[in-house]
Amino acid sequence: MNHKVLSSSMACILELIVLISASLLHLATSKTSQAYVVYMGSVGNGGAVGPGVMEEAYLQMLSSIIPSEEKERINLIHSYTHAFKGFSAMLTTEEADMLSRNDEVVSVFRDRILQLHTTRSWDFLVAESGIGSERAHRRATHDVIIGIIDTGIWPESASFDDEGMAAIPSRWKGTCMEGFDFKRSNCNR
Repeated sequence: MNHKVLSSSMACILELIVLISASLLHLATSKTSQAYVVYMGSVGNGGAVGPGVMEEAYLQMLSSIIPSEEKERINLIHSYTHAFKGFSAMLTTEEADMLSRNDEVVSVFRDRILQLHTTRSWDFLVAESGIGSERAHRRATHDVIIGIIDTGIWPESASFDDEGMAAIPSRWKGTCMEGFDFKRSNCNR
């Protein structure tokens, strides 16, 4: 009988520990800041405002949602002024939700790392992996600016060569879209 009481007590204590841990984990994750992008619409033609004025407005918006005792936590990462209006900042989930309810804000989404989806670019660029020293790798990947120049596409380019590639998987549901001076026959696999 004494053994059953002890087992029951241990089960209750273990249950209590699990509940407290789950509560603390939820509290910790909701208070953890992550990078968010705050999209405030497209850049209009009229009423051009300098980037400094916009940045000040974004800082004001952030200070309106972050408690006064945590003002040192305001972290504006970047102001977007060319492609769209908006900014990125370190925010908690609750702060992102509060910003998303602001009438000036179109949407708020977490900035996340996206995986590259390509099949042949590395071969085309003759990129090799696993070569060189760790020190050289660190130097080569520090303060790197990557630029993309979009000159359009043309299927005859070597980067679109599908020689040696397997047939398109049957589960693929895409299509080759025709356009001006671009026929279905121009599509590779």
